[in-house]
Amino acid sequence: MERIHQRLLQRLGNGMVDEVRGLMESGLSFDDMAYYGLEYRYIAEHIMGKLTYDEMVSRLNIAIRQFAKRQMTWFRGMERRGLSITWINGELPLEDKLNKIMEAIQNGF
Repeated sequence: MERIHQRLLQRLGNGMVDEVRGLMESGLSFDDMAYYGLEYRYIAEHIMGKLTYDEMVSRLNIAIRQFAKRQMTWFRGMERRGLSITWINGELPLEDKLNKIMEAIQNGF
């Protein structure tokens, strides 16, 4: 779960708040932001003054963790129903990820 928090901080540090501010200034509504993803909704609430920066980060961490948990539950359900899933470590270098994907394809997944 620490990776989730670090990834969020990285995205925020790379200008995501400015990106959302720009989208809102270009005419996208708050309701539109909800369709772009969790981060956009919470950042929009922060920009509109509904959340402090720290509240936004805290709520985003909770929401992203809950979403990740639902995803894993869904994937485990697929495996229980007999679907084979080839998991690839997202932290591997790109070349290694591509090799694992090619290997999985060659082996029929």
